[in-house]
Amino acid sequence: MKNTLLLLIIQINCFFAFAQKPTTPKPTTTTVSKTTTIKPSTKPTVIPKTTKTEKPLKVEETIIEEIEQKTQVGNPTLVKVEPVRLYDYSNSDLLVRWHELIFELIEQTQGYSPCVASRNMAYINLAAYESILPANRENITLSGQLQEFNRPDSLNIDARSFNASVALNAAVFKLVDKYFISAPYIWMEKVYALNDTVNTHFAKQLSLEAMTKSKVYGAKIAYWIYEYSKLDGGHQAFMRTYNMAYKLPICQSCFEINRVADLENTGPLHPNWGKNRTFLTENQNEIDIKPKVEFSIYQSSPFYKMAMEVYTISKQVTPNSEKLQIANFWDDAATFTYTAPGHSVSILTQVLKQNPVDLSRAAELFSNLTIAVSDAFIVTWRLKYQYNTIRPIAFIKRYIDNQWEPALLTPPFPEFPSGHSAQSSTMATVLTAKIGDNVNFIDYSKYFVGPPKSFSSFWTAAHECSISRVYGGIHFRDGIEQGEEVGKIVGKNALTLQYKK
Repeated sequence: MKNTLLLLIIQINCFFAFAQKPTTPKPTTTTVSKTTTIKPSTKPTVIPKTTKTEKPLKVEETIIEEIEQKTQVGNPTLVKVEPVRLYDYSNSDLLVRWHELIFELIEQTQGYSPCVASRNMAYINLAAYESILPANRENITLSGQLQEFNRPDSLNIDARSFNASVALNAAVFKLVDKYFISAPYIWMEKVYALNDTVNTHFAKQLSLEAMTKSKVYGAKIAYWIYEYSKLDGGHQAFMRTYNMAYKLPICQSCFEINRVADLENTGPLHPNWGKNRTFLTENQNEIDIKPKVEFSIYQSSPFYKMAMEVYTISKQVTPNSEKLQIANFWDDAATFTYTAPGHSVSILTQVLKQNPVDLSRAAELFSNLTIAVSDAFIVTWRLKYQYNTIRPIAFIKRYIDNQWEPALLTPPFPEFPSGHSAQSSTMATVLTAKIGDNVNFIDYSKYFVGPPKSFSSFWTAAHECSISRVYGGIHFRDGIEQGEEVGKIVGKNALTLQYKK
């Protein structure tokens, strides 16, 4: 018993002796996120800046701070905060956010061919523009300027208790819900989430009357535009993009579906799309564009030499080559990219993301661009099935090298003219006139095929888009050059639309 008591007293004394011994804390490294760490520092403590949250921050007000903090033992540490993208839903950011989601929907939704994508984006942006007119008296409706487009008097309301952002959000949401009815459920959840986010944001600032009036008005605009779109010839075209019953002409120079190149092994894509109603009457009329190089199989002929150019260039389109990177960057095939029209609209989206403008200006830009691009696809498809020109893969395999394969898959529709060239030229024509020449921008659209590409102008991007189709082995030079001419004509016609009084 005595020994046990003595041992207990010794243990207690040792415990108190150890507890009173001073210790020196070691500097620690704390992980904040995957890319953010706290490192020991000897710099003096800096009090973090506070950011006011009462008002929405503008796009350029991103949070990029280096904050000096103290650890719990008194050693200052450096915290690097990653950039945070904050959106201002009262300006162009609202349309930027919607288009970022629309691009994902185009990629994920079955049946969204380039034609379908161009059409539906045009109607969505037409509704966006028309929905903000009560708050922008200097802007005028496109009623009477577009074919069969007449705005009912019931849509003329006053601007009291009206918010343009809320109305636009409602109009875009309603049409996205209509046009992407076949989208995967998980992506439609994102659509509803964005709509709720915007409404929640403005509900904190506006009266119930303003919220209700604006949302109802936007919904009415959407319904009007949707009914208008149902009569253009392309309604619900996403349900069947290929026409197995369409009989392609058979001749030596005629297009034929390559059953190896076209993995889907289908009929021609939208053979009647060229008969659809265009937005502008001028684009409905016949456009004087035709092949400049006459078909021939003789080696001394211009057509044969044009085919040899494609064949020769294809030998330079090798793994890790610049030409292959360019071909892949502009290979906006359906089902796994935004499609070609989505890529063009994405360029405007990225420009506005870096340089925000007011909402009415953004609505005008998106409307003018998408209307033009939609018409470009109708005109191009009309010409494609009018001339039914053979694709390089068929000509080269038959007359030059039967083992040849292009870098890109050949799509199931005629070669002339190039749709990529036509729509990118349309984009460059419209945006150069609306925003300016020599506009530097970085295109992040195809991050999964390589680094982003920097362009010094919209035309620089358009020309690279065109030549990429030769690198890919799916177009002849005449097809891309005449395609660019189509785009210039359609773009200039679209620029005649009046948006201001």
